[in-house]
Amino acid sequence: MGRKKEVKVAPSGPIMRLLDWALLSHLRAIDEEYVKPGATTDGRVLTVVYVSCMVLFLLNYLVLSHDYQVWAARLLIDTLGIWGPVTGDSLQTLEPWKVSLTMRISWSLGCMFFYLVIPGIVHLFLLKRPLTGLGLSPRGFFKHLWIYALLFLPVAGCVWVVSYQEAFQKTYPFYRYPDSIQSLLLWEAFYALQFFSLEVFFRGFMLNELKHKWGWRAVLFMMTPYCMIHFSKPGLEALGAIIAGSVLGILALRTKNIWGGVTIHVAVAWSMDFASLLQRDWFDKMKW
Repeated sequence: MGRKKEVKVAPSGPIMRLLDWALLSHLRAIDEEYVKPGATTDGRVLTVVYVSCMVLFLLNYLVLSHDYQVWAARLLIDTLGIWGPVTGDSLQTLEPWKVSLTMRISWSLGCMFFYLVIPGIVHLFLLKRPLTGLGLSPRGFFKHLWIYALLFLPVAGCVWVVSYQEAFQKTYPFYRYPDSIQSLLLWEAFYALQFFSLEVFFRGFMLNELKHKWGWRAVLFMMTPYCMIHFSKPGLEALGAIIAGSVLGILALRTKNIWGGVTIHVAVAWSMDFASLLQRDWFDKMKW
């Protein structure tokens, strides 16, 4: 006798129906689409897990270190000459805002290397997967953009509320004292590139291989370190990263690209910097 066809039972009660529509149905759809025998191997899964761990390790102990940022800043200033010819100790003779901005750019470039370049090389040459598997295809981006716009609205409201807190103003922007609108825009451009790289790593590299083995549960693996990288930031932001990481992970799997996540991440980050500078009356004092 053949197996009996599984009968799906509709959820009862308005709360369960809402939960099923908003979340559970999407989790089932992810499993049905991605979990397939032979789609990946244990070796591939282990590669992603250990490469991810090493990327996060090197970011924490190398890129976030003051010594690296000083070394990288000297490389950009002395060797590449981004501010022109410099005599003497470049970090002592240059204007403080140039030194600060260069160190922030060094941080951004380090993040881009470990979040983007290393996973891209592993994905393309070791796992032998196309780069579109990292969620880089723009297909469907504008179709789903309204979802991210709706998500941004309440977050923007929360940003404005917490911008009154001293801890928030002491944290953002990372480039603390922009010298002019031009230097601020330069920083924000590198800041955005860092978030693009971050999305490639967390919502692309960490999910693409694991989704074939674990389905939607791959989001849980990605969400945990994503929350932890926010521990140095204000507590409410670290708490919000749990929800944000989960939502963006599920959306990346459902929409098959990371561009919505990049857009909302950059929009939130820019709004946080803007709100902090506004609260500190920076726009009244800056050079136009």
